[in-house]
Amino acid sequence: MSSSILNTIFGKRRHVITDFLSKWATKKLRRNKSAIGHNDHLKRPLHFHKCLADRRHSGVLSLDNPHPIFLTEADLAPADVLFCPNDEADLIRAAISYGSAGDYVHTAIYIGKGYAIEAAKGGVVKVKLDDIIKRYPYVAVARCFGAKPEGVPELGKKVVDFCLLHAQAKTPYNVKGALMAPLLELQELELQNRAKRWSVPNHRSSPIESLFCSQLAVEAFINGGYIPEGTVNSASYSPTKLAEDRMFGLIGYFGDQALRNHIRDNDYFLTGGIPRACPV
Repeated sequence: MSSSILNTIFGKRRHVITDFLSKWATKKLRRNKSAIGHNDHLKRPLHFHKCLADRRHSGVLSLDNPHPIFLTEADLAPADVLFCPNDEADLIRAAISYGSAGDYVHTAIYIGKGYAIEAAKGGVVKVKLDDIIKRYPYVAVARCFGAKPEGVPELGKKVVDFCLLHAQAKTPYNVKGALMAPLLELQELELQNRAKRWSVPNHRSSPIESLFCSQLAVEAFINGGYIPEGTVNSASYSPTKLAEDRMFGLIGYFGDQALRNHIRDNDYFLTGGIPRACPV
């Protein structure tokens, strides 16, 4: 048997094995999304402390929009934040969702004219809005409360300029930071829950050498003047934590309207973080 035939056979087997292991791992990484129960401080520590700190609860979070509102590009404004959920089929997204104890696995910032800025594997880049929407089951869009007319002056412009600056500089992706963010968040929550109050941390600013997706968003709103510098650690922000911090109000969704019920019953902005089907 020729070497080319052998390589083809072993190549196919390797692909089958890799595909099987990927699907098996993805299934194992599906999160238990129910409210906290016995021993969850050991089994699901980040989820446990989120619930304890009232960052996550069972019930409608957005009383103004109890049902999903679907958007068009015309509804967006520069500096709107895009929250992209796990689709439970991709291994990397499943790992992010599991590790951060949340459904959102990516964020991007809309900059206008059909484009957004994101920090992804290739670094900080400018991408088409449609390309982001196509990657995920749906996309939740939220707007900073400081973007209102009576809010922070020129907030949207400052946020967009910050993002464009890093896209032009091709700031590298912060892989280590993305992996460490859930651990930093857990440390903050444990401290908060022990003290029974939120003490403002004193974080000194340092030069930005790399960024992951939600870290980019936090740094952009620090630069815009909405988040006071030194009050938060952007490195502790996973996409889900960014949504839970309630700096942003839900505008609506992009995606297939056939997912309307799924979004209503599962999306953080409409459920408070505990899906409607889960026992409480």
